[in-house]
Amino acid sequence: MMQKLGFGTMRLPTLGDDSKVDLERFQEMVDRFLEQGFTYFDTSYVYHGGMSECALKTALVD
Repeated sequence: MMQKLGFGTMRLPTLGDDSKVDLERFQEMVDRFLEQGFTYFDTSYVYHGGMSECALKTALVD
């Protein structure tokens, strides 16, 4: 049976305070998620102070 799993981006790993996303750690998390065959990311422009979509773009594209 195939299970569905989504990666929520409401809270991201940070570097000391919420305004600085730990992009290296986040990249590792995204890579691991994709390696397991999952592809659903739950994001919104208001998640993590408006930084979740930009961080996800960086992790997936850049």
